[in-house]
Amino acid sequence: MNNNCADSPKLSILFVTYNHERYISKALESLLNQTFDCSIEVIVADDASSDSTLAIIKEYENKDIRFRFKYLDNTKNLGITKNYQRGFAACSGEYVAVLEGDDYWVSPFKLQRQIDFLTTHWQCDLCSVNYFVFEENRSHFYPRTAIGNVHRLISARDLIADNLVGNFSTCMYRKTALDTLPQRLFEICSYDWIVNICVARSSLIGFLEEPMSVYRLHSNGVWTQKTHIEKLKQQLALIPEYDNLTNNVFHAEFEALSNRLQHTIGMTKLADVVAVMTPSTAGKISRLIDYLPPVLLSVAHALIPPKLKRFIVRIVQRGTA
Repeated sequence: MNNNCADSPKLSILFVTYNHERYISKALESLLNQTFDCSIEVIVADDASSDSTLAIIKEYENKDIRFRFKYLDNTKNLGITKNYQRGFAACSGEYVAVLEGDDYWVSPFKLQRQIDFLTTHWQCDLCSVNYFVFEENRSHFYPRTAIGNVHRLISARDLIADNLVGNFSTCMYRKTALDTLPQRLFEICSYDWIVNICVARSSLIGFLEEPMSVYRLHSNGVWTQKTHIEKLKQQLALIPEYDNLTNNVFHAEFEALSNRLQHTIGMTKLADVVAVMTPSTAGKISRLIDYLPPVLLSVAHALIPPKLKRFIVRIVQRGTA
């Protein structure tokens, strides 16, 4: 190890865990396999796990002299937002990378490449990486976006339209950017999306196109347990708070997103109605359509959105089956 790095850590890892005993070893192995050649501070922010998560972490304490483990109090469950707040505050490195206990990294060069990027791109306070999504119940991997070997620069407005960063385990921040996050951020329900939007209010986000992390979707995940429509509704409900938090600077972007979410929720509900509709009910609707004047049908055909047209076709097909 470089002696110049031995005293004060250049890098902090915020290791966020909660009942991750099934996954924690893989996360830790991916951390210890990093090629970064300086001391690394590991802040363990365990949110009162009731399983053996902490015991497993402690087995790794002396496996690599680069890593210094520091444990935050885990006697009380704080919830995701407050746990991240205290975790960010506890980090003392110039840079802060996040690893959640059910994710893992797949490139041994992830940390070094992110630090190299931030060292040479002062317009960015956050460097993220492409990642694989792993659907555990289907044993299915796929990249979040097209794999490449270059980087993109993302703005806060880009992130509102499409959360390309996706999850905390892809992220490395300048500690100075985390220190200036608004206090109100941690008084509402906040995840990676709004944290990164706030970081990007005064900087750009560097996104490395090579996948270097895995985001695991599993039945125990807080977000995974929600249905698709529950996720959409939660995101929709948070938009006014996030718009207010960012002083309405991105009001147009949040409003456009809100409209899209409302449309998607409406279409999803309609699809659910069609899915459970009995053949007799569908048949009545189909016969009613037969009696509509051709002029009305022509106007409807011109005005009805394509997705709704497809649902109507499904109703007609079910009614005539």
